[in-house]
Amino acid sequence: MNDRSTAPPPPAPTHASDAAAADFRLDAPGEIMSWLRELLQAQARVQLSTPEGGLFHTVLLALDMPHGMLSVESPAAPASTADILASNEVTATAYLDRIKLEFELPGLVAVRGAGAEVLRAPLPTTLYRFQRRQAYRVQSHGQLFPALRLASPEGLRIRVVNVSGGGLALQWPAATPPGMPTAMPAPPAAGQELSGTLELEREVSFAALLRVQHVTPGEGETPHALGCAFVSLAPSAARALQLFIDQAQKRERMMKRPG
Repeated sequence: MNDRSTAPPPPAPTHASDAAAADFRLDAPGEIMSWLRELLQAQARVQLSTPEGGLFHTVLLALDMPHGMLSVESPAAPASTADILASNEVTATAYLDRIKLEFELPGLVAVRGAGAEVLRAPLPTTLYRFQRRQAYRVQSHGQLFPALRLASPEGLRIRVVNVSGGGLALQWPAATPPGMPTAMPAPPAAGQELSGTLELEREVSFAALLRVQHVTPGEGETPHALGCAFVSLAPSAARALQLFIDQAQKRERMMKRPG
């Protein structure tokens, strides 16, 4: 059996229906296909398991979108295949770095193609992504974006050091920036709220309300460091933020791949 993933061995299988938080669940076909393509490209190990105790590891071989099917490699041991095919509940579990993916494969069947047996099943309609949105922070690598454009004082842009699904870190200038018509206000205290427009990229921005969680004063002209949590985000804003985080993680994984 191929085992080309560097991910750690999966723990005991967890049934997807046990997930209590909707935060983990993905239903959009485009998002599901995006994660499946990553599994295919990475040739990450996929664990198939059943409530009856059937278990083996495989890899994705193909995604047949026109027919709504996927194919996985069949194990060399026929007994393993028989146990999985005999079950009405087959759960697939895979890892991409720190992200655990889980989905159901009902209707799994063995078919022969190109001289070898493979297993085929309908594409999943639901996928669970077991990593809390707050867990991953996207670090800023530029001076212009991301940034928070404050509602007051109007037009003041504060550099965002990193951003996650739960909040962000700000670099509050200690001195008045060049070109600013009024003096730079003192940083807000912990517990105060900030409202403005979060500019993730040149084409991606949305209104945000934040609460300051902690403030680390800077010395001299060193900027103050603020940690802020999102108080409220519109559904479209939350979606844009999560897409921004997902794309950053994807770029990071691609950079880590050899070759």
